[in-house]
Amino acid sequence: MYKQGSHGYDRLFNRLIRQLLSHLYNPLASALIAGALALPLQANEVVPTVRLTNGHWPPYMENTPPHFGVISQIVTLAFAKEDIPVSYGFFPWSRARLLAQKGRWNGSVAWTCRRQLLKHFHFSDPIVAHNYALFHRTSMDFDWDNVKDLESYRVGLTQDYNYGEEFEEAVAAGTISADVTTSDESNFRKLAAGRIDLFPMEPAVGMGMLKKLGLSDQITFHTTPLQSDYLYLILSKLVPESERYLEKFNEGLSELRASGRLEELITTSLPDLPARYLVVEDEDSQCGN
Repeated sequence: MYKQGSHGYDRLFNRLIRQLLSHLYNPLASALIAGALALPLQANEVVPTVRLTNGHWPPYMENTPPHFGVISQIVTLAFAKEDIPVSYGFFPWSRARLLAQKGRWNGSVAWTCRRQLLKHFHFSDPIVAHNYALFHRTSMDFDWDNVKDLESYRVGLTQDYNYGEEFEEAVAAGTISADVTTSDESNFRKLAAGRIDLFPMEPAVGMGMLKKLGLSDQITFHTTPLQSDYLYLILSKLVPESERYLEKFNEGLSELRASGRLEELITTSLPDLPARYLVVEDEDSQCGN
């Protein structure tokens, strides 16, 4: 505490102030002080992160670090080419789509092109080919050529999946008997038990699930694809930065494709997938925004 007449303390305090001020006029000292003051700001600088919803669909997407499935890895690497970090949140597919659609997350990984989604999302360039094959019991003599051939079968479907326009129109019209659940695993169990006759599933995902369920010897799939399409990154139209992020992602994806890294990731991650399912039947078919 200062008291009246405490001149010794006053002189000492004033001398310290004068010394500090004199240093401030030294160019080198000023530069050092400015640099020191700037360091905390740089350390605390927030780099914008693209937040994407995701789901469980191994080997393409799964909540398993460090890569979270091959498509998640591709998305992360494509954004990394543009120095943009990515984080994933894993949800049931319906919730994953809704959270992105409402703009609570930037977007979602990964979806096929559907008219109803185009209302709410920007679609990226195609990431990877996506085919559905019809799984059936090995004991069942099954062959088919067009959707009409499926009218006499009970077909299990998973909620929120896209099985192709022609097939879904037949289901909506009631010409194909469909049993819809929220679980791929449940559909495979029903198929093995004879409660359904067919179940459309991506071959690599299906083969992995059957192995995990111990049903590989009971269920197989027909080689004719029910649907042949691409999978895309979708970004919400409610998020202002979506178009900029989309442009950056497409640039990074193009670099991965040109370098051969994209093809390498896909083929090494899907070693058991027949080559015909690594391409789309109509290669000119892409999603328009």
